[in-house]
Amino acid sequence: MISLMKKIGLYPVLFIVLLVHSPGPGQCEKNMTNMKAFLMSFAVPGLAQYYQGSGGYAKLFFTTELAIWSGYYYNHMMKNARAQDYYAYAVLHAGVNPSGAGTSYLNAIGAYNSSFDYNGYMHQRSTEPVLYSGSKAWNWDAEENRLRFRNLRERELDYENNLKYCIAGAVLNHFISGLHASKLNQKSASHAQVITVNVLDGGLGATYIRSF
Repeated sequence: MISLMKKIGLYPVLFIVLLVHSPGPGQCEKNMTNMKAFLMSFAVPGLAQYYQGSGGYAKLFFTTELAIWSGYYYNHMMKNARAQDYYAYAVLHAGVNPSGAGTSYLNAIGAYNSSFDYNGYMHQRSTEPVLYSGSKAWNWDAEENRLRFRNLRERELDYENNLKYCIAGAVLNHFISGLHASKLNQKSASHAQVITVNVLDGGLGATYIRSF
Protein backbone atom coordinates (compact mmCIF):
# COMPACT_ATOMS: atom_id res chain seq x y z
CA MET A 1 0.00 0.00 0.00
CA ILE A 2 2.84 2.39 0.86
CA SER A 3 4.60 1.75 -2.45
CA LEU A 4 1.35 2.44 -4.31
CA MET A 5 0.88 5.75 -2.50
CA LYS A 6 4.43 6.74 -3.39
CA LYS A 7 3.76 5.89 -7.04
CA ILE A 8 0.58 7.95 -7.10
CA GLY A 9 2.37 10.89 -5.48
CA LEU A 10 5.17 10.83 -8.07
CA TYR A 11 3.41 13.03 -10.63
CA PRO A 12 2.64 16.08 -8.47
CA VAL A 13 6.12 15.95 -6.93
CA LEU A 14 7.78 15.67 -10.34
CA PHE A 15 5.61 18.47 -11.72
CA ILE A 16 6.50 20.81 -8.83
CA VAL A 17 10.23 20.03 -9.06
CA LEU A 18 10.28 20.79 -12.77
CA LEU A 19 8.45 24.06 -12.22
CA VAL A 20 10.87 25.17 -9.51
CA HIS A 21 14.05 24.34 -11.43
CA SER A 22 12.97 25.51 -14.87
CA PRO A 23 12.19 28.89 -16.44
CA GLY A 24 8.72 30.33 -16.14
CA PRO A 25 5.85 29.86 -18.58
CA GLY A 26 6.52 31.08 -22.10
CA GLN A 27 10.29 31.42 -21.61
CA CYS A 28 11.09 27.99 -23.05
CA GLU A 29 8.74 28.22 -26.00
CA LYS A 30 11.28 29.64 -28.45
CA ASN A 31 13.71 26.78 -27.78
CA MET A 32 11.13 24.02 -27.83
CA THR A 33 10.84 21.61 -30.75
CA ASN A 34 7.70 19.66 -31.48
CA MET A 35 9.36 16.45 -30.29
CA LYS A 36 10.53 18.08 -27.07
CA ALA A 37 7.03 19.37 -26.41
CA PHE A 38 5.60 15.90 -27.03
CA LEU A 39 8.09 14.18 -24.72
CA MET A 40 7.63 16.72 -21.92
CA SER A 41 3.86 16.34 -21.84
CA PHE A 42 4.06 12.61 -22.44
CA ALA A 43 6.23 12.30 -19.33
CA VAL A 44 4.12 14.68 -17.21
CA PRO A 45 0.74 15.59 -18.78
CA GLY A 46 0.31 19.35 -19.08
CA LEU A 47 3.97 20.24 -18.51
CA ALA A 48 4.79 21.49 -22.01
CA GLN A 49 1.45 23.31 -22.15
CA TYR A 50 2.48 25.18 -19.00
CA TYR A 51 5.74 26.34 -20.58
CA GLN A 52 3.90 27.31 -23.75
CA GLY A 53 1.72 29.65 -21.73
CA SER A 54 -1.46 27.53 -21.99
CA GLY A 55 -2.24 27.29 -18.29
CA GLY A 56 -5.81 26.13 -18.88
CA TYR A 57 -4.75 23.08 -20.88
CA ALA A 58 -1.94 22.38 -18.41
CA LYS A 59 -4.43 22.27 -15.54
CA LEU A 60 -6.82 20.12 -17.57
CA PHE A 61 -4.31 17.40 -18.39
CA PHE A 62 -2.65 17.43 -14.98
CA THR A 63 -5.99 17.35 -13.12
CA THR A 64 -7.10 14.46 -15.32
CA GLU A 65 -3.91 12.60 -14.41
CA LEU A 66 -4.49 13.13 -10.70
CA ALA A 67 -8.12 12.01 -11.03
CA ILE A 68 -7.10 8.83 -12.83
CA TRP A 69 -4.50 7.88 -10.23
CA SER A 70 -6.89 8.73 -7.42
CA GLY A 71 -9.35 6.32 -9.03
CA TYR A 72 -6.59 3.73 -9.28
CA TYR A 73 -5.78 4.08 -5.59
CA TYR A 74 -9.47 3.81 -4.61
CA ASN A 75 -10.06 0.68 -6.71
CA HIS A 76 -6.84 -0.91 -5.47
CA MET A 77 -7.91 -0.29 -1.88
CA MET A 78 -11.42 -1.65 -2.46
CA LYS A 79 -10.08 -4.70 -4.30
CA ASN A 80 -7.91 -5.62 -1.33
CA ALA A 81 -10.78 -4.98 1.09
CA ARG A 82 -13.15 -7.28 -0.83
CA ALA A 83 -10.47 -10.00 -0.94
CA GLN A 84 -10.01 -9.80 2.82
CA ASP A 85 -13.79 -9.94 3.24
CA TYR A 86 -14.26 -13.18 1.34
CA TYR A 87 -11.14 -14.74 2.88
CA ALA A 88 -12.61 -14.15 6.34
CA TYR A 89 -16.05 -15.28 5.13
CA ALA A 90 -14.65 -18.60 3.89
CA VAL A 91 -12.84 -19.19 7.19
CA LEU A 92 -16.03 -18.52 9.15
CA HIS A 93 -18.57 -20.37 7.01
CA ALA A 94 -16.59 -22.95 4.98
CA GLY A 95 -13.76 -23.88 7.34
CA VAL A 96 -10.97 -23.00 4.94
CA ASN A 97 -8.63 -20.06 4.39
CA PRO A 98 -8.21 -19.43 0.62
CA SER A 99 -5.70 -16.60 1.07
CA GLY A 100 -2.98 -16.85 -1.55
CA ALA A 101 -4.82 -19.57 -3.49
CA GLY A 102 -5.10 -19.57 -7.25
CA THR A 103 -8.05 -18.55 -9.37
CA SER A 104 -9.20 -22.14 -10.04
CA TYR A 105 -9.39 -22.92 -6.34
CA LEU A 106 -11.32 -19.75 -5.54
CA ASN A 107 -13.75 -20.47 -8.38
CA ALA A 108 -14.28 -24.00 -7.07
CA ILE A 109 -15.05 -22.76 -3.54
CA GLY A 110 -17.61 -20.35 -4.94
CA ALA A 111 -19.21 -22.95 -7.23
CA TYR A 112 -19.52 -26.03 -4.97
CA ASN A 113 -20.96 -26.43 -1.48
CA SER A 114 -18.09 -28.72 -0.45
CA SER A 115 -14.80 -30.08 -1.70
CA PHE A 116 -16.47 -33.52 -1.62
CA ASP A 117 -19.03 -32.36 -4.21
CA TYR A 118 -16.29 -30.78 -6.29
CA ASN A 119 -14.04 -33.86 -6.22
CA GLY A 120 -16.95 -36.13 -7.17
CA TYR A 121 -17.81 -33.93 -10.14
CA MET A 122 -14.20 -33.78 -11.31
CA HIS A 123 -13.88 -37.60 -11.11
CA GLN A 124 -16.74 -37.85 -13.58
CA ARG A 125 -15.44 -35.18 -15.97
CA SER A 126 -11.71 -35.86 -16.14
CA THR A 127 -9.30 -38.79 -16.13
CA GLU A 128 -6.69 -36.65 -14.35
CA PRO A 129 -8.76 -34.37 -12.12
CA VAL A 130 -7.35 -31.65 -9.89
CA LEU A 131 -8.69 -32.55 -6.44
CA TYR A 132 -8.73 -30.66 -3.15
CA SER A 133 -8.38 -32.28 0.25
CA GLY A 134 -6.72 -31.78 3.61
CA SER A 135 -6.08 -28.10 4.33
CA LYS A 136 -7.78 -27.18 1.05
CA ALA A 137 -11.02 -29.03 1.81
CA TRP A 138 -14.11 -26.91 2.48
CA ASN A 139 -17.73 -27.39 3.46
CA TRP A 140 -20.15 -24.45 3.41
CA ASP A 141 -22.58 -24.30 6.31
CA ALA A 142 -25.29 -22.83 4.05
CA GLU A 143 -25.70 -22.29 0.33
CA GLU A 144 -26.54 -18.61 0.81
CA ASN A 145 -23.13 -18.13 2.44
CA ARG A 146 -21.44 -19.72 -0.56
CA LEU A 147 -23.35 -17.37 -2.84
CA ARG A 148 -22.32 -14.45 -0.64
CA PHE A 149 -18.67 -15.55 -0.97
CA ARG A 150 -19.01 -15.68 -4.74
CA ASN A 151 -20.62 -12.24 -4.81
CA LEU A 152 -17.76 -10.72 -2.80
CA ARG A 153 -15.26 -12.31 -5.16
CA GLU A 154 -17.08 -10.99 -8.23
CA ARG A 155 -16.98 -7.51 -6.75
CA GLU A 156 -13.22 -7.87 -6.24
CA LEU A 157 -12.87 -8.80 -9.91
CA ASP A 158 -14.87 -5.71 -10.86
CA TYR A 159 -12.39 -3.52 -8.99
CA GLU A 160 -9.53 -5.39 -10.66
CA ASN A 161 -11.00 -4.59 -14.07
CA ASN A 162 -11.36 -0.95 -13.02
CA LEU A 163 -7.62 -0.89 -12.30
CA LYS A 164 -6.96 -1.91 -15.89
CA TYR A 165 -9.23 0.88 -17.13
CA CYS A 166 -7.36 3.39 -14.95
CA ILE A 167 -3.99 2.32 -16.38
CA ALA A 168 -5.35 2.51 -19.93
CA GLY A 169 -6.79 5.97 -19.16
CA ALA A 170 -3.45 7.18 -17.79
CA VAL A 171 -1.58 5.99 -20.89
CA LEU A 172 -4.17 7.67 -23.12
CA ASN A 173 -3.94 10.93 -21.15
CA HIS A 174 -0.14 10.96 -21.51
CA PHE A 175 -0.35 10.32 -25.23
CA ILE A 176 -3.07 12.89 -25.91
CA SER A 177 -1.27 15.48 -23.79
CA GLY A 178 1.94 14.88 -25.76
CA LEU A 179 0.18 15.18 -29.10
CA HIS A 180 -1.64 18.32 -28.00
CA ALA A 181 1.61 19.93 -26.81
CA SER A 182 3.28 19.11 -30.12
CA LYS A 183 0.40 20.60 -32.11
CA LEU A 184 0.33 23.65 -29.86
CA ASN A 185 4.05 24.16 -30.35
CA GLN A 186 3.70 23.79 -34.11
CA LYS A 187 0.89 26.33 -34.14
CA SER A 188 2.95 28.77 -32.06
CA ALA A 189 5.93 28.36 -34.40
CA SER A 190 3.81 29.15 -37.47
CA HIS A 191 2.47 32.27 -35.78
CA ALA A 192 6.02 33.37 -35.02
CA GLN A 193 6.69 33.93 -38.72
CA VAL A 194 5.85 37.60 -39.37
CA ILE A 195 6.28 39.87 -42.41
CA THR A 196 6.04 43.59 -41.79
CA VAL A 197 5.96 46.35 -44.41
CA ASN A 198 7.36 49.75 -43.49
CA VAL A 199 7.30 53.05 -45.34
CA LEU A 200 10.88 54.24 -45.83
CA ASP A 201 12.47 57.19 -47.55
CA GLY A 202 12.39 56.47 -51.24
CA GLY A 203 10.13 53.43 -51.10
CA LEU A 204 8.83 50.53 -49.10
CA GLY A 205 10.76 48.13 -46.91
CA ALA A 206 9.76 44.60 -45.94
CA THR A 207 10.99 42.76 -42.87
CA TYR A 208 10.63 39.00 -42.40
CA ILE A 209 10.87 37.76 -38.83
CA ARG A 210 10.89 34.10 -37.83
CA SER A 211 11.46 32.67 -34.38
CA PHE A 212 13.34 29.41 -34.04
